[in-house]
Amino acid sequence: MELDLSSKAWTVFGLPDGGKSTLVHYLLSQYGSVAFVYDTLHEYPDTPFDSYTPKGRYNIAEFEPVISVAMKKYKMIVIDECNRFCPPKPTPLPQAIADLNDWRAHYGISVGYVCRRPVQLNQDLTELANYLFIFNLKGKNDCQYLNDLADGLGDAAKELEMYHFMIVDPQRNYHVCPPVPKTFATNKKL
Repeated sequence: MELDLSSKAWTVFGLPDGGKSTLVHYLLSQYGSVAFVYDTLHEYPDTPFDSYTPKGRYNIAEFEPVISVAMKKYKMIVIDECNRFCPPKPTPLPQAIADLNDWRAHYGISVGYVCRRPVQLNQDLTELANYLFIFNLKGKNDCQYLNDLADGLGDAAKELEMYHFMIVDPQRNYHVCPPVPKTFATNKKL
């Protein structure tokens, strides 16, 4: 299946060691040198895309200028552990994230927000995302939130096999995908 993430917002959710970073690495590799990841936990290499590991893993003052510069340079921007910077409402989104949401389509930027649990991320990022990538989740609140987004989505997330994930489209239809091989070919389409 081919998936065009150009000018789209998307999220990735799942338990630790469940396959999130492998999928994100695959997606970033599709964009190569015009892709950037804000690598909060230093999980991504610097090639074939660019990455930035912050000195302070919760430092919004460091985060905002990096993202503002990245918006002018890259066609895909991924923020790993995004819940550290964009916690649930009523906390407002940082200005750099609000700008990404407002201007990504205009500038043709694909934006990915990655975190473990959907209930820990600002709801606007999830609910306005064009696509959701969901790995296995077990939390009662996470599954209920996903069930509220799409009938049966949270229940399906509980039943996912290790490293399998669901793609949820803009109409909130979903289907299960097999794991992305850790040694994937970067020219293969998702």
